[in-house]
Amino acid sequence: MQTVLKDILNVMTSAAIILGVIFSYFQIRKISKSIETGQQSNTINVLNCFTKEYDEIMVRALECTTSKKVITWYFRYWNLTTNEFLFFSKGLLDSYIFEFWAFKLCLYYKEKPSGIPYKKVNTYYKSQLRYIENHNGNYPKSDRFFRELMKISDEEKGKTKIRNRVHKLVKKYGKMKCC
Repeated sequence: MQTVLKDILNVMTSAAIILGVIFSYFQIRKISKSIETGQQSNTINVLNCFTKEYDEIMVRALECTTSKKVITWYFRYWNLTTNEFLFFSKGLLDSYIFEFWAFKLCLYYKEKPSGIPYKKVNTYYKSQLRYIENHNGNYPKSDRFFRELMKISDEEKGKTKIRNRVHKLVKKYGKMKCC
């Protein structure tokens, strides 16, 4: 009788453990789904924030009729790109989005912003060098990333080669512990 009772208790204990594991599995799936939904929502919010800031900066380009206004405009522009890098490097901005932006910037480095009416405006390249040297020393990894991006712009010809090197660069700097 005692062995039968022990066997029943063992079966019930095993069943309780199995039910507990199954219940935990479903709870973990719910929590994971909730976390994933939160991350997607945050990504959308971050992307919207950066897009709005970029659009605002581009609209303000039309107001750049003096050297001082151009300097301020570029400061806002490079501050935005630095923030984008910081969010990307912490995993708060999807790498494929940041990579697309970095690729486009690499293509435009030798150009001047087309929306600025002031004639003596620097290229993106010269302006970002100035920004890094004068304003941005607090983020050395960001500085290194953008210097490497500039180097790609200097060395490579052709969108495919540029895209491949930018991809490797973005991969190198993704999800860093500290900026």
